[in-house]
Amino acid sequence: NPTKGVGTNYLPVFSPDGKQFAFMSARDGNTEIYVANIDGSSVRRLTNHPAADSTPTWSPSGTQIAFTSDRTGKPQIYIMNAADGSNLRRLTTAESEADRPTWCRAFDEIAFSARTSAAGFDIKVYDFSSGQTRQITFGEGTNEGPAYSPNGRHLAFTSTRSGRTQVYTIGRDGKDLRQITRDGNNQTPSWSN
Repeated sequence: NPTKGVGTNYLPVFSPDGKQFAFMSARDGNTEIYVANIDGSSVRRLTNHPAADSTPTWSPSGTQIAFTSDRTGKPQIYIMNAADGSNLRRLTTAESEADRPTWCRAFDEIAFSARTSAAGFDIKVYDFSSGQTRQITFGEGTNEGPAYSPNGRHLAFTSTRSGRTQVYTIGRDGKDLRQITRDGNNQTPSWSN
């Protein structure tokens, strides 16, 4: 059982083939990324750094995992091999802070939250085919926690642009913004398949 041991285990995400899941755990003293088989067997630690490693997301092929780490002093997005944590590289080299990556299954790109001002974050997308990053929200409130729709054409995210934290959707091209929730404060949007 991957939840046994000291520390907290959270934010599980399933591999594209549904046979494994990645998760965060503080079982070894600080937050690291682990992978286990769906039945809880073969738990293996992929990261090993004194900094916090969090929010894993699988590549469409299931061979890589992107995650957030503050190993440079501020949160950034990194990618590693899903099998053993090898071939670690930093993806967000031009951002002051980057967090909450989500890998699109339909297009080879990762959306994430990036600090764009002292007041907040915006949603950006890194496109692997071009090697370019495009910004899709522009400083209206703070915008965080992107989640791709199953077909990859839209992103759900949270924003404070209306005062409270609400869920919005937007096209991956930055067009067709829609507010989804209107009451209370809402967090962590997700799509059903």
